[in-house]
Amino acid sequence: MTRPVVIDTDGGVDDAVALWWALTDPALDVVAITVVWGNVAVENATANVLRVVHAAGRDDVPVAIGASRPLPPAPDLRPATFIHGDDGLGNAAGPEAPTRAVEETAFSLLARLARERPGELTLVTLGPLTNVGVVVEDHSEFAREIDELVVMGGSARRAGNALPAGEANVAHDPVAAQRTVVAPWAKPPLLVGLDVSLTATLRPSEFALLAEHRNAAATFLDAPLRFYREFGSTFTAPDTPCHDLLAVLAAAVPEIVENAPVLPLAVDCGGDAAWGTTVVDFRAPYFAALDGSTQSSPEGFAPWRVALGVDVARFRSCARALFGD
Repeated sequence: MTRPVVIDTDGGVDDAVALWWALTDPALDVVAITVVWGNVAVENATANVLRVVHAAGRDDVPVAIGASRPLPPAPDLRPATFIHGDDGLGNAAGPEAPTRAVEETAFSLLARLARERPGELTLVTLGPLTNVGVVVEDHSEFAREIDELVVMGGSARRAGNALPAGEANVAHDPVAAQRTVVAPWAKPPLLVGLDVSLTATLRPSEFALLAEHRNAAATFLDAPLRFYREFGSTFTAPDTPCHDLLAVLAAAVPEIVENAPVLPLAVDCGGDAAWGTTVVDFRAPYFAALDGSTQSSPEGFAPWRVALGVDVARFRSCARALFGD
């Protein structure tokens, strides 16, 4: 059965890979794409999303513009141009698409779609959670109306990348991330963080296949991914993570996530050394197994499925299929 999805993205290189998969996978029906600031300014991100949508032959999918800055307070992080390029597509964006974003804001579109299709939509976020953080605050029923939320972000055990303990999408807007964590979702959302995205990597053999330009996806994605590969592989060289592709695949091929226990989750918004950390309470299952055991549980935690295991072979097989294998 086709799964209706809305994708929230910040228009970078791995976002482009993820979007191309989603837009061309018959298992997914991309209802809309919302854009948020993050890898680049929201205007650049929107232009990149429109480029991908057009190149993939999916101009029918509406694209809506969202937040241009984080909810305060937020860390002052270095721009990601050294990973994604000045244009967000590895300085290989090319001409603008002939289409434009819709006039409706991302916030309005998200709230409206959830209201019109309660219990149907999967929301996949690939960037900072600012758009979602605004909508869950302004529309109290939004979280209950979404069938499933999949978030690319956070880190349970792998520390951080944008900050010592903070993964980029969460660290860019900790306040919005925490609002998202504690919103009343219909079921525990899935956190696809660095624990799995730094494991599910593209090897040099995938890049060799990509360079053959066997199809339109490979031709479009080759130059951006080659740029991204240099610094995007900092923690995994010689292999390269494609974080956002894994998040979309978690929605399209749920069994690709092999281990995702439900655990209490919170985000540190304190502004100190742990700012932007996703805090996972791994004590919970141990205490639950002990009759009569009680422990202090700070406020601000909510139950989430935390991805801890991934089918790496399946991930690479999907990437190779996207590249024309």
